[in-house]
Parts: sequence; structure tokens; C-alpha cells
Amino acid sequence: MTIDASISGLFKGVAAVIDDEVNDPAANIQKVLGQIATLHIPVVKYVDIPSDEEVLNFKSLAFVLLDWRLIKPEVSSKDLGNGVTIPAGLEDEHTARNIKFIKRLCEVCYCPIFIFTNEDKSVIAGKLISESICKSERPSNILIESKSSLQENGSLQTALATWIKTNPSVYVLKEWEREYQECKNRLFFDFQQMSPVWPYIMWKCFGEDGGNKSLELGELISRNLHTRMKPFEFNEELLKGNDGAMDRAELRKVLEGATFLKELHADDMSTGDVFSEEYQDAGTTKHRYWLNIRAQCDSLRQECLYCLPGYKLIQKENGKIDNVSFSQGEYLEKGYHAIVPFIDNGEIVEFRFNEFEVRQKSSLITDKIKRIGRILPPHITKIQQRFALYLHRQGLPRIPDEAILKR
Repeated sequence: MTIDASISGLFKGVAAVIDDEVNDPAANIQKVLGQIATLHIPVVKYVDIPSDEEVLNFKSLAFVLLDWRLIKPEVSSKDLGNGVTIPAGLEDEHTARNIKFIKRLCEVCYCPIFIFTNEDKSVIAGKLISESICKSERPSNILIESKSSLQENGSLQTALATWIKTNPSVYVLKEWEREYQECKNRLFFDFQQMSPVWPYIMWKCFGEDGGNKSLELGELISRNLHTRMKPFEFNEELLKGNDGAMDRAELRKVLEGATFLKELHADDMSTGDVFSEEYQDAGTTKHRYWLNIRAQCDSLRQECLYCLPGYKLIQKENGKIDNVSFSQGEYLEKGYHAIVPFIDNGEIVEFRFNEFEVRQKSSLITDKIKRIGRILPPHITKIQQRFALYLHRQGLPRIPDEAILKR
């Protein structure tokens, strides 16, 4: 199987090859480099692990090839060929350096990483799993292959094709990245044509409006990028990976990732921010959340936030929650509350409109209250809209139970 055009088009950019024999014209690594050349991908070569400073430049790579056993000057290739083994201490040092590099690379760039080796692949996989770089029997952006298999003609293309067909995360990344790069280039070229100083023009406008100028400029760029991006057409077979299966806990984690953002900048106060606190009620320690529903511009400029208190809902063994119905993929909410699954490590939270409070920012960021994340659109938008309806609702007389229920 060779890599088809639709998949080969996903691997654009520069490839990094790390092999102590990469500059030796007689070495077998040249066979791999030749295969990369057929994909018309430029290559940057390293004979040793790049420094942390160099890794910072690896923000847009097609993929990385790493020789797991980079031979140090203390041990020559000739010695290894004659059956000499690497001392245990040096072996451990090599492994630690490789692990450190892979972790650092994953912080900078999410890209496919090929590890090629003459060792037992399961041993290397075990080391990566023990360091929480990947999980057992689950696809990741790391592929371990034997040196001999990658040296065969067309083997790299085959590995890329097979891998991306079993790794939906890499496939989606590459499809998104391709469209994103095109839109980014068009956006900045178009604005450059409008005015070379367009960032400062907008900066002044945001300053006069009293907002966070850096945040507003960033959001202007993000909105334009999003609007310019064409609708995606993902391949369902590639999205499924091996079988598309996941357990319940994994499913909930993915849904939380799509609903709730945990890593926030300290200066970025916005609609949807969630605060968590422990408080005392009749001598008992209880827990609640506060959800900011005030518009983003006002959240940045004003000292007060409009907050809804939230409380954890407890699921029974069968998954049901008392007094809350679940039907056709959503909780059936009443007029006075909103229910958000899943936030704060999988919790299902009820936010109550009838307990709305205006809170000072200073009262929400203390030793006892922490901002833990942000509910993202469209979920926070729905809550704002339902709260507006709650405020404008028309009160009706209560219907007596006797008129509905049989005794």
C-alpha cells in the first residue's frame, strides 16, 4: 500500500530527522531520506538530540524521525556491529535524553513522531507508557518502527498511510492545519494591503473603547480566521480509527474538553468563567460554583460580575438524577435553572437563575475561591439566553395539584 494523494497532501512542512549517521552517505538512513524526498518534504538533520532552544523552533513540523539509540562518542558503530553492548549507565542516559526530548517536543508541537530502532519495540513502548507520554493499546502521535522496516522502498509512505488511518487525532490535526495555514496567509496579506499599520489602527480603537487591547486584537484575528475557513469535509472512516470505540469515562472526558476550558490567562476575565468555593452552612462544609454570565466587554471593564450559583447533581447507579429528566441527548431543564454536563472533572452542575447575585471580582478570587475554568459557546450562550427569558417571564397562577393528580 502506498500513500494516496489525499493523505500525502496532509503532510506539509519540514521534517526533522535525528540520527547519528544522518550525514553518512553510506548509512541506511539515506534510504529513509530518499523516501522523504519523494514526498517533496524538506528535511532538517540532527546527529544528536536538539537543544531546548532549538526545539522551540519546531512549532510547525510535518513529522519527526528519531533514532532511539543515538551512539555517543564513547561507543562506535563498528563496536556495536561487532556485538559490543552499550553500558547500562549509558543506556539509561540515552533513554532519559530521548524521553526529555519527546516531552519537550510535545509541549511545542503536536506532530507525528517516528521512533525507529533495532531494539524490542515493546520495551520502548513500555518506557513511553511509564512516563505518561502515551497510553497502552491506544493510538497516539508516536509510532515505533524497526529500522529495517523503514528502510525498505516505500515503507515510510506505507507507515504514514496506515498510521493516519488508525489515528484520527493526527488526521484531524493535519486537515485543520492545512486549511488554517491558507486562511492565516490570506488574512494577513489582505490586511497588509489595506494598511501596513492595521494592528495599531485597531489597537487605538480598542483602547478608546476601554477594553483589554491585547485580548480584543487577538479575538479580531481569531474571528476573521474562523470566518475565512471553508467548511471541512472529514472522512468518517479515518475518524473512526481502528474501531471508534471508547469507554464511558473516556467519552465524558472528551465531552468535557468540548464544553469546559481549564487553562485560562490571569488577565482574561470573560463570560462563562466558573469559580469554585467551599462554604459553611449550619456548621457543615459545602461546595458550590459561581458562573459569570455578564457580557465579556463588561466583565473586563467593570468590577462587578453577574453570577449564578451552581451545585453538583448526584447520579445514581443507573445514571439517573432525582427530579431531573434526560431525553434525546439532553436534560429537560425547568425555567429557573440550567444544567451543564460535564465540567470540573466530569461533574454535572445545576446553575440556579433564582439565586442570581452581583459579585465583586475581589470576592471571587480569594484564598478560598478559585477560578477553575470557562464554559464555552454554545453552552454559555444558551445559559445567557435562558436566563434572559427567566427575567422576562410572565408569572402565572399555580395550578392546584388536585386539578391534575388523582389521589
